[in-house]
This record gives sequence, C-alpha cells and structure tokens, in this order.
Amino acid sequence: MTTPHIRQRRHRLPATIALALTLVLAACTSDGDSPKGKDEPMQTKAVAEIRHLIQTRANAVADAAGSPLDNWSTNTVPCEGRRGETADDGRWYLGASANLRVAPADQITTLAQIRETLRQQGYEITEDRTFADGTRGALAARDPQTAITVTLTTTKGLDHLAVGLLSDCYLPAAGEDPANA
Repeated sequence: MTTPHIRQRRHRLPATIALALTLVLAACTSDGDSPKGKDEPMQTKAVAEIRHLIQTRANAVADAAGSPLDNWSTNTVPCEGRRGETADDGRWYLGASANLRVAPADQITTLAQIRETLRQQGYEITEDRTFADGTRGALAARDPQTAITVTLTTTKGLDHLAVGLLSDCYLPAAGEDPANA
C-alpha cells in the first residue's frame, strides 16, 4: 500500500524531471547569449550571490502568483558546450525549481498575471502559450540584466505550476568549486 505522501511525490516526479531536462537543454542549446559558450569570456561569481539573485526572482514570481513557493530546491551544475563537453575551468550555473499551488481554474490566468509582471520588470518573454486543451500552458522569460531564465508550466494533473529558474554560466569565485559540488 502506498501512503498519500509517497503517492503525491510520484505524481510530482515526472514534472520535476521534465523541468530539469528543459533547464539542462536550455543551458546546452543556447544561441550563445546565455549560458555562454565554452570559449567565450565570462564573469566570476560566488554561488551565494547567484543563489540570492535566483531566490529574488523566484519570490517575485510567487508574489505575482499570490502563492508561496513549495518544494524549493537549488543545484549547481557544470556548464556544458553544444556537444555535451564539460569545460575544464570549473564553469557552473545554478538551477532552481519549485511548485506554486494554484487552483486548476486559475492557472492560465495566473500565468498571464506572471507574464505581465515579468514584462513590466523588463524580462523578455520567450515562450507564452496555452496548450490545445485550453486548461494548461507554459511561460518562459529571460531577465536581460542577469541572464536568469524563468520557466513556468502547468502540470498534467493541474495540481500546481512547476517553476524553474536557470542562471547564466560563471567561473567559480576563489575557494569555490560549484561545478563539482
């Protein structure tokens, strides 16, 4: 017999995996603007600084949705080139994920509210669509000042909005090794 807690986690797992794959693909298949290619100069940043920027952007999304972030997690990852090669200089990026509890009937409207908030904050909207069933959708936006990308997707079960954030690639600050953490 499966407990409700475990059953609930199983339903979140496919959405979490899909979001993680989307973030990794975005990092590996960018047009060269963000994350930067293997041979392009880049900034050196401390993990704490980028974690703070990501958290601030995530909180703005939660405020726009009127719902707190659930299951917040962050992870540093080595940057990869277009062919999947890992740079040998410690380049890294930070990915984050969370859920927003939004009633199924309000999810498309909430995505529109978040889109407008992000647009007003200067984000470039890179994806804004409603799926064929009319009850689900996806939104992606990029902050040109920080190169942080925000993605939101309704889940198949409409039990929440999946939120993902992805930083640009950075060289590690002195004494840090986030690519291998």
